[in-house]
Parts: sequence; structure tokens; C-alpha cells
Amino acid sequence: MACQTNRRAAQIIPRAERDVAMSSDRSTINLRQLAGLLCCYVIGSAIVFIPNPLTAAAGNDAWISMTLAYGFGIIMLTCVLYLHNRHDGASVIAYSRKLIGRTATYPVGLLYILMLFFAACAVNASIGDFFTSVMMKRTPSYIFHTIGMLLSALTARSGIRVMARMFFLLLWLMLFFSLLVMILAIPIYQPAMLLPLFENGIKPMLHGLFISAGFPFGEIVIFAMLLPFVRLQAGQSISKALYASYSFSALMLIVPTICTIMAFGPAAGYFNYSLYRLSIEIHIVELFQRMEAIIGIALILGSYMKATLLLFIIYQCLIQLFNLKDDHVLMYPLSVTCIFLSATMFQSPADFQEQVYTIWPFTVIVVGGGLILLFTLITWIKHRRYLQAERGDTS
Repeated sequence: MACQTNRRAAQIIPRAERDVAMSSDRSTINLRQLAGLLCCYVIGSAIVFIPNPLTAAAGNDAWISMTLAYGFGIIMLTCVLYLHNRHDGASVIAYSRKLIGRTATYPVGLLYILMLFFAACAVNASIGDFFTSVMMKRTPSYIFHTIGMLLSALTARSGIRVMARMFFLLLWLMLFFSLLVMILAIPIYQPAMLLPLFENGIKPMLHGLFISAGFPFGEIVIFAMLLPFVRLQAGQSISKALYASYSFSALMLIVPTICTIMAFGPAAGYFNYSLYRLSIEIHIVELFQRMEAIIGIALILGSYMKATLLLFIIYQCLIQLFNLKDDHVLMYPLSVTCIFLSATMFQSPADFQEQVYTIWPFTVIVVGGGLILLFTLITWIKHRRYLQAERGDTS
């Protein structure tokens, strides 16, 4: 009886830490909403941004690079789900304390938060760069930075349940507009543009794999902070739902990449915002013309949803790491910090390209992926020792 009581107490402790870390109203989401948030996070702004740098790096092999990067993301997702199950639904910060100690968790948590700040600011800056370069060239970019981040702060402050309900509709709108453009552009596709494969060897494909493994597929290690908020019903499997959602997101990123290659061939790597450029080429009699505004809407929706999720995760990391009261007071200071960083972090479009498509993938793969793999290894070793000790006690 005493042994059973101790085991129950050991299981209750992580749940208590998780409940304290959650919002004061203990808001939770169901499994379908979590899967929808994963789609919003992975697809986000990547559906508009990723085809250009990927085709510039890998050429016709871009879709192969993305497929392999999806495999890397599946490995990371498997590790995230393993940690989630082994630690009874605790967050990354909570099981980091258990695995490496409270003292070592502080530098790890701060590194995690710095990564999140960079990601949120990059997403926010991309909105301003898009509008000032292709639509509203005389409008200062900080106008878009401010409006976008304040909207994200207001949404994140309302809680994850409100976000999940609203984003479910916005996600389908974003996908509808993107798919509409790709379908209407069918007359200009030339499948022969997909060949030849590996024209310059395997190195360009590996370069594309590096980019897409970091952005967006490897970013699943950041999304792990949202898993403790899910409320499972009897018979539901979080693994099955997230694998399906992640695979659907990968498909929705691979298809636009293939479409831009078939439309522009080798020139696809030179056109920024490839889907936007694809929408400009659509001319079907006088009914379907000037479709680029639709892609603008898709970009706004995707970037807004991803920036909101990142801001919410930053907030959760801070209150869990420093045991702060969850009263949403920090949400607006965090958003203001992101606004200033968005306006000052990137000196030029070339600097943005280097930081987002070179430094950021390296950081996600080495730091984010490395930490998750380390936690997975430690958890596996501890669990194996526990099983061996239990067998020894039984014998």
C-alpha cells in the first residue's frame, strides 16, 4: 500500500507543476484544436516564404529537400511526444527541472526564450517587409510591425482556447486562398520544369534540406510547450492526431514548392514571395485577374497566427521558468519588445535572408533539436534503469 501511495505521489507532482504553469483559468483545448494549432504553426507564413529560398538553394531538388526535412521533423515530433508521455504531460521547462536540475534549467530556459524572441520578431518583420516591398512601398515598415504584434498580443492575452477556436477558421481561409491560386495557375504549369533532378549533384539538395529542416519543420521543438494544454478524452491518441496534422502541413508546403518550380523553372529561386508572383501570372479572361491580394491575405493570416502562438509560448516560458503569477501583465511588454526588435534586428533584406535562412535553421537544429534529443536520451536511460530496478525488486 505504501509503495502504491509513493508511486501516486510521484505521478501527482508533475501534474501539479503543469497546472500551476497553466493560465489562471486553467483553460484547455481538445485534441482537434491542438492539431489545428500545429497546422497553423508549421504552415503559418512558410507557405508563402519557403518556396523562394528553397528553390534558390536546391533548384529542382527543392521538393526532395523538403520531403527529407519532413522526415527530420517526424523524428523531432516523436521525441517530443515521447517526453510528453513519459513526463505525464509536463511542459519542457517542468521536465527540464526534473532531468537536469533547477539551476541548469535557467540557462536552458533563457536560451529557449531567446530563440522564441528571434522567431517572433522574424515573423513580424516579414509582414512589414512584404508590404513595403510589393504593395505599400511608401508606408514605414514599423506601422505593420506595431499593428501586427499588438493584434497578436491581444489575441494571446485572451487565452489558448480563444486562439484555437479563432485560428481554426482562419487556417481554412488561408489554405483556401492559397489552394485557389495554385489551382487557377494550372494552365501555366510545365511539369517538364521539374527535371532534371540532381543536376549539380547532391550538395544543393542538402543545402535545401538544411534550410527546411530548421524552418519550418524543426520548429516542432518549440511547439512542444503547447502540449500540456490539451485535454484528452477516452480513447483519443495525441500521437495519431499530431502525426496526421504534421503530415498534412508538410503536404501543404511541398505542393506550393512543386507548383512554383513548374511555373517558373530555374527562375523560381529569384522571385521573392513565389506564391505572390504566381498569383500575378493568373489571367483567366476578365474574371480572374489581379489575384495577388488573395496571397496577401494568406500571408497576413499565416504570419498573424504564428506570431501569436510564439508570443503565447514566450509568455508561458517566462512564467514557468521564474514561477511568476499568471495575470497576463507581461503580455504587452513582451509585444512591445518584439516590435522594437522587429524594427532593429534586421539591417537589410539581405541581412534578413542570412539570419532567417542560415543562422536560424542552424540554431533550431543544433540548439532546439539538440536539447530535445538530450532530454529524450536522459529520460530513456532513467526509465530503463527504473525498469531494471523494478525487475530486481520483483525477483
